[in-house]
Amino acid sequence: MREDHDVRAAIPARAVFPRWRAAAWAWAFSRDFGVVLSVFGVYFLLRGAAPDRLDFSVQVTRVLVASERGLGVFWEPAIQEWSIRSHAVKEFANFVYAYLHFPVLAVVGAWLWTRDRQAFRFMRNVMFISMLFGLVFYWAVPAAPPRLLAANGYDLGFVDTMFGGDTSVSYAQPSLILNEYAAIPSFHFGWIAMASAAIWANTRNLTLRTLALGLTVVMTWAIVASANHLFIDMALGGLVILVSWRLARKLERRGDALREPRMFGTPDEVSAAA
Repeated sequence: MREDHDVRAAIPARAVFPRWRAAAWAWAFSRDFGVVLSVFGVYFLLRGAAPDRLDFSVQVTRVLVASERGLGVFWEPAIQEWSIRSHAVKEFANFVYAYLHFPVLAVVGAWLWTRDRQAFRFMRNVMFISMLFGLVFYWAVPAAPPRLLAANGYDLGFVDTMFGGDTSVSYAQPSLILNEYAAIPSFHFGWIAMASAAIWANTRNLTLRTLALGLTVVMTWAIVASANHLFIDMALGGLVILVSWRLARKLERRGDALREPRMFGTPDEVSAAA
């Protein structure tokens, strides 16, 4: 009888253990993503608070266009014109730009978290650092997206497919976080490129790596087809991510060094004591 009692007593403990682990997992996941969402909230509020400097923003974009022309890479109007000949293709470009940016970041972030929480934290830090660079640009060097040039007297062939009508895609944002003149750096490109790099760096699976490259290629096309950024805007977004990646790696190594146990005495004294 005692043996039967012990077995029955042990069953609830074994049943509770998986629930305890699930609760701990859910709490850790909620905490990590809660931090990310909180920082996102502050970032978008500061981004939206940047003063509107319409004339200056348009002039910045005109300078960027002139730079691309000088380099012989001002191909965006031609690419957009070819892309939007089909209404379905135009809608797809708008859909990708408006609706896939943050879901992709969320899915890749969740995948990283379940695979390697340290890798998740690293990519989170890359994003946080890039936000600081972005805010400096938004406040100091605002730039108008190409789709707004024609409305401000500079028709270079761009069509506003997002807000120009004839689309079912809505990219409306609350006025509190809205910033129409945050074209540089392009984080629609930069953060998707970061997500692609995260996938590539954390798996050897050929299918996932192909998907990672595809994400960046499709977003790059959608950005141009919807006239939201120039190539140079995207290049700046990529550069910010590259610099942020290196800074995050340095911070990670410094943190690892601080956590390492330290030896007392000089190396010679430690060797002699051994």
